[in-house]
Formats: sequence, structure tokens, C-alpha cells
Amino acid sequence: MGNNNFPILNSPKTRISTMNKHRIYWILTVSVFTAVLFPTLAQDGMFLDGVTYSAISRNLADGLGSFSHPHYTKTLYADFNEHPPLVFILQSFFFRLFGDAFYTERLFSLFMAILTAWGITMCWKTFADEKLRPCTWIPVLLWLLVPLVSWSYKNNMLENTMGMFSIFSVLFILKSLDEGKISYLLVGSILLVLACLSKGLTGLFPMAVPILYILIYKENSSIKWYSLYLVLFTLSILYLLYLLFPDLRDNVTSYLKQQLIPALNNEREITVTNRFRILFNLLLDLSLPIIILIFVGAKQWVKNRDYSFWKDRRALLFLLIAFAASIPLIITLKQRKYYLVPSIPFYALSISYFIAPYLQAWIELPSKSTLRWIRRGSLLILIVLIALSVSKYGSFSRDKDMLKDVYAISHAIPKGTIIGTSKDLAKDWALIAYMSRIGYLSLDADDEHNFYMAPKSKPMNSAIYDKYLILDLDLKKYVILKKKPPTI
Repeated sequence: MGNNNFPILNSPKTRISTMNKHRIYWILTVSVFTAVLFPTLAQDGMFLDGVTYSAISRNLADGLGSFSHPHYTKTLYADFNEHPPLVFILQSFFFRLFGDAFYTERLFSLFMAILTAWGITMCWKTFADEKLRPCTWIPVLLWLLVPLVSWSYKNNMLENTMGMFSIFSVLFILKSLDEGKISYLLVGSILLVLACLSKGLTGLFPMAVPILYILIYKENSSIKWYSLYLVLFTLSILYLLYLLFPDLRDNVTSYLKQQLIPALNNEREITVTNRFRILFNLLLDLSLPIIILIFVGAKQWVKNRDYSFWKDRRALLFLLIAFAASIPLIITLKQRKYYLVPSIPFYALSISYFIAPYLQAWIELPSKSTLRWIRRGSLLILIVLIALSVSKYGSFSRDKDMLKDVYAISHAIPKGTIIGTSKDLAKDWALIAYMSRIGYLSLDADDEHNFYMAPKSKPMNSAIYDKYLILDLDLKKYVILKKKPPTI
């Protein structure tokens, strides 16, 4: 793919030395990976959506709901069709393997992060020039420097899994185009479908890759048919799935009706007033990699007056793929920053292809003693971070008082119980998510139940005291009451 003919290192001794240098930089990258993920992953508490997804996955592992009809709570989304089901299915295997401790969904997120980093390195190793091939750590490091990435993996978002399938889908599609092998295109199609079944139609962006490839490389051969083949493979796989799993068709149809179509029509969860807001958020999150790109480009221009910096076709191709994954999000006013997560690996790869040839000289610059200190420092940081993560294990990164109360309530009330409550608490989505995830407890404000839950911060209706007795639980935010036994 667009060989730039960089000079190859001559001496085998020098080559080994260079490889050792890259291993040291990989240790540094692993230290950054650990720093941005491990301390928070070791703690309890997550963003609402991530808790919801883990609750549904745990329910599925426990036999509550099915792959085509995921189940959330008995009173809210008993059939959860807000998203396609693949992530819940995959995550449920982790719950079967590791149980329902708080770390299970975190292990799943960590696994997705590791696979995505591997996909990034494979994209680099497959298409980089020989001299630059060992620099696999550069795009991974740039990817980790985007704050949105660590936030998403720490919070168990669906985009993590979709992004993992997407990076490998693009990898195999590009290998197919580069080597003329239809078999790779079929694998890319399967991965593309898996990306769609993870988050929805936003996972279709790899279908643009053949067109973008032809646009960049001006191919006039049979490759122009690959775009059609990719569409046919994808539709055939989807059709086969619908034939084999008719319930899956119902699930996806419900998702389209309840979630996607209303969002496209701006009839659901409007979160911004300007549809270009998500691009502004993208620039903010990419600010550090962009600053590095501008710095390297400016330095190259001042030094050599060299425009070739901007002409690397691989960099342009991955930039267009990143655009395909992110710019279509402006279509709707329902926007969240984390929708951008699957596009970030491609921005990281693009920027890395731009800057790596010029970073190469700086990578070679440090002396052996300096590199030894970098290695020692990186290893020391890694050890300290792992120790810090262990020390934080089981503590709370957020919602501490709520979580402590929910754990206490879940130990006192049988699993599967519906608890009566006020209309305000019945709309406290974070509380609902934690109650479902930790104790499979449901809240209901419409009917009377054996237990009742109220906030301590508000006075309770006196009629409640006539029917219920307060349970002696050590709670900070809530009060739990149990219905009085009938008088004879």
C-alpha cells in the first residue's frame, strides 16, 4: 500500500538494537494503558448505560430473557430491544465464567480494549514499510491519549465491542484489496455484521473501505467490483442469520422501530441543538494527537520545506475511514461523545502514518543509558500502577453511598423481588440499573408490594407507616420498609 521507499537499516546488529528500543517504548505504552484503565476498572461504580448493559448480560447468563429478547427488570424493559443483542450475549459468557462480581464486566471491557489494541497493531504491521513496521506502539499510544477511549472502556460501553469488530473488519477488507483475495473480504463481511449486531447500523461504515481505497490508490482493476462483493456478502450473511434465527429478526426490527428510526427523525432523546456538535467534541478529544501532528509537521516544514509530509496515501486512506465512521453521526440530534469511539483507532493510525517517518530519527536518538532509564522508569510506573489498582480494588469510583445501600438492600431482600416506591425513585435510572445489576430487584410506583423503598431526604407519606414497618438496615440514602403482617 503506497510504499514510501524509506531506507532499510543495514546492519543486523543495528536492527536488533532498534527492535530492543521499540520493546522499551512498548513497555512505556503498556504503562500508559495501565494508567488510564486499571485504577478505575478495579473500583465499583460505572456510568448508567454500562451498568444497564452489564445487568442485562448477567440476567442472560442467569437464564432471564434470551438472546433475541434480552431482559432488564420485571417492571422496565422486560424485553429490552433498545440495541442489538450481540454484546449482551458475549458478555453473558463472562458472567458464566467469572460469576456476577463487580469485576466481571470490567474484565470484558479490558478484553475488548486489548483486542482493539491488537487490531491497531495488526493494521500497522500489515501496511507499514519495513523500517516503520516495529513502530506498532505509536498508533496504540496515540489511541490511548484520547480521553474518550479510556472513559468508554472504564464504563462498559457497547461501542467498545463494535469498535473491536470494526478494526478487524477494516483490516481484512484492506488485506483483500491489497492482495486480491476474496476470502479476506468474506471474513471482513462477517466481522462487519458482528459490528452491526453490537451497536446497530453505525457498524456499517467499513462498507465504504473499497470505495475509499479506489479513491486513494486510483485502482482500475477488478478491485472496483469488491465494493459490490462486500455488499452482497454482508446482505447474504444477514439473510442467513434471519433464516436461522427468526427471533433475531424480531429483535432487530424492534430496535429499528423503537430506537434507530425515531433517533433519525429527531423524535427521541435530542441531546444537542447543533448537529455538528459531535465533530467539535471529536476535535477536543483528538486535541493531543492533533497537537503532536502539527508540531511534527511544522518542524519538518521549517527544517526541509517538505510538503511530502501530507502525501502518505495510507495516512489519507485511514483518515477517510475515520471520517466514514464519525461524520455520518451528524445526521441526528441524538448525539453522545462515546458514539465516536469506533472511529478513534483510525484517526490514531492516520496520524501515526503521517508522523512515524519523522519520529523514527527521534526514536533512534536516545543513548543506551537513556533507554535503560526509560525502561526502568516505565517498569517502575507499571508496578506502582498495578499496586495502586490492587489497593483500590473494591472501593468506589462513583455513586458510593448509593452502591453501599443497594448492596445492603440486595442482601436483605430476595432476588427477583419487585419493590414499591415513589414516582421519583421509579425514574432514578442509575438506582434502577444498580438494583438490577446487583440484586435483580425491580422498582414499581404503580402497585402495592411486600416491600417499599423511599429516600431519606424527603418526608414519607403517613399512610405508608400504617401499612409498613421500617427494616433495620444501615442505609445512608434510602429507607426500606416491609408490609405489616395482617392482623387477626
